[in-house]
Amino acid sequence: MNNNALKMYHELMKKGWIDRDDNSLIWNCVEDTEARDELDQMGHELGFEIIQAQNRIYMVPTQENDLFLKNNVDYRSDIKAQSDVRTRDLYLLNYLAIFILYIFFKGEGNDAQVRNFITKEELIKVFTDHCQKVTKKGVDGEDKESDFSDNFYMLAEDWMSKKEGDPTSRKVEDRYGIVNKIMLKFRTDELFTEAEDGRIKPTKKTQDLMPYVLSKDRIQVINNWFLEDQHATD
Repeated sequence: MNNNALKMYHELMKKGWIDRDDNSLIWNCVEDTEARDELDQMGHELGFEIIQAQNRIYMVPTQENDLFLKNNVDYRSDIKAQSDVRTRDLYLLNYLAIFILYIFFKGEGNDAQVRNFITKEELIKVFTDHCQKVTKKGVDGEDKESDFSDNFYMLAEDWMSKKEGDPTSRKVEDRYGIVNKIMLKFRTDELFTEAEDGRIKPTKKTQDLMPYVLSKDRIQVINNWFLEDQHATD
């Protein structure tokens, strides 16, 4: 086996990416064509893809991967979940996570990122507006193009039933609590950061990988979930 391929695999297993500016020696391995080919072959066998974005390469698990993808137990650990966190709460957190990615990256091509930051207060307002539209329209509305599944309807209702809570809350009964828990998850996965002034911003990792996500046509799935942003009336 190519020694440079093993060095890259070892480094990627430690942190998920290799940065040319942080580790020029390992980056020399990245530029070794034979080593990269062998690493790609390892990915095919083990269930991951190597994605290059400017001065970084990333290891991204595929859906077939049974080693790197996280389950609900991992998820609960990432958000420091207590026994009061139900499976439905995890689904709501996933719903909110997808929504956050959508409002940041709902553009097209090189202009996929449409905003640089959002505050928790604004996020709660925007997501609440979205959930109001979902519950108002329901799943049997006349506008079938912007209809939602039963699952999204129930999750939106779940969000609407929560009180706002304190900005520092970690309770799943509070809207702020849900937002603070998803931020724990985002920080663990290094997808978003929260500045001292409360602004939530995507990391370089997220900005690098979203074009990969969009190139896989996953944006169409996200758009189908949130079509009311384009078709809802005042």
